[in-house]
Amino acid sequence: MNVMAIDLETKNMSHEIGGFGNTHMFQVSTVTTWNGSTGTAYVDEAVDTFAKGGHVVKSLRDLKYDLDDFQKAGGLLLGHNIAAFDLPILRDSLDIYCIRKYLDNKQYIDTSKSLLKGHGERFRLQNLVECSLGSSKTMDSADAPALWKAGDYDTVVDYCLKDSQLVYDLWKYGQEHGIVKAFSIEKEDFVDLGVDW
Repeated sequence: MNVMAIDLETKNMSHEIGGFGNTHMFQVSTVTTWNGSTGTAYVDEAVDTFAKGGHVVKSLRDLKYDLDDFQKAGGLLLGHNIAAFDLPILRDSLDIYCIRKYLDNKQYIDTSKSLLKGHGERFRLQNLVECSLGSSKTMDSADAPALWKAGDYDTVVDYCLKDSQLVYDLWKYGQEHGIVKAFSIEKEDFVDLGVDW
């Protein structure tokens, strides 16, 4: 199975553009992908520290071509809440036409959507990776726009790639064990959540 995790960060917040429904108004700062061995950052600012870490750095303009090639090769995009957030923003804000094909052909795995459908409860990525992998996100996503505006591009790109890696690792964990772990707010207890991805 050819799976690639994808995540994005924006320069602005939903409340600045009238809500999440205005996906065309988000300003994308960076998009990262992780295929289990290679991390790629699509960004138009200098990220020297990140590039020195052995990761691939490309312009945001290159993203549409790489995603189109991946889609034509039958690849699946992976992410946490990508069907409602990342993919619509890529489609509407960056005008990446092939995203429509990913959505129409269900060429994606959305861990958040899958867990909500299977278990009737939303689980934050931090909750899932902490309970399943003993790992943690490097910061809160709400901090990324302010850090970007302050010129701390490397930190935001590194955070974005780390989220791509965490989602990929969570997906692999679910594949290998048939479950992921979380703390259920509704049940007020730790739970094992069956997955079929």
